[in-house]
Amino acid sequence: MKTNKIIITISDIKDIQKLKKLGIINYAFPLKDFCVGIPNTFLISEIKDGYIYINRILDNDGIDKLKDIINNIDNSVKGIIFDDLGVLEVIKDLNIEKILYLSHFNCNSKSVNIYLDYVDTVILSTDITEDEIKYIIDNSKKEISLVVFGYISSMYSRRLLLDNYSLFYNIEKKNPLHIKNDNNEFLVYENNYGTVLYYNKIFNGIDLMKYDAKYYFINGVFLTTNDIENTLNNKIDYLNTSRHFLDKETIYKLKDGE
Repeated sequence: MKTNKIIITISDIKDIQKLKKLGIINYAFPLKDFCVGIPNTFLISEIKDGYIYINRILDNDGIDKLKDIINNIDNSVKGIIFDDLGVLEVIKDLNIEKILYLSHFNCNSKSVNIYLDYVDTVILSTDITEDEIKYIIDNSKKEISLVVFGYISSMYSRRLLLDNYSLFYNIEKKNPLHIKNDNNEFLVYENNYGTVLYYNKIFNGIDLMKYDAKYYFINGVFLTTNDIENTLNNKIDYLNTSRHFLDKETIYKLKDGE
């Protein structure tokens, strides 16, 4: 298995030694004040020999703050994984690897190839089928990257939904919180910058590693290093996993539409 091509988000620096023993050498550090849906984040001074990870949509103040932080990175930072396209303007002149991860976009080869004019690779959305992934791989001007395992966000709101819920009903706040709506279950986590709803079933696309890609991305949030080791050894029966949309097309239906 191509473990040296895996990039994994980490929650604890202590996990790195075990991940190295598994052959995983690329680590994404969620940057403090620039992430949502992630309990443990890191100061820029703590990010060594890895990637800065940003998944929050930024306002003007956030962009200005990021400019100040970026000025203090050292040569041990390999690159940056980001969602907000405004980040690209901040980092465009930096000699680091630029990885664009638009969670629910990057779904077709035309948009991917446009983005690849500005970044080194894009991480494809998990909202598309395996056949669509293969088509994009075959028709991209650069190597693309793939999500292969981890919790996937279904929604991100800047509102503090758990705070509001607990205040409205005058109940104790639980964070994270499991919720259920009909047959759909979600894992909800909130911080000062908003609330993320994750699909309760962990995305399992490990078999996508049969395709050539620049990187294979694992979202390590809410997972242990034992979970990761078992995943690589195909021993994950105890985890609630799903292939999500890899085998079934995503269909968006508009109100009163066909």
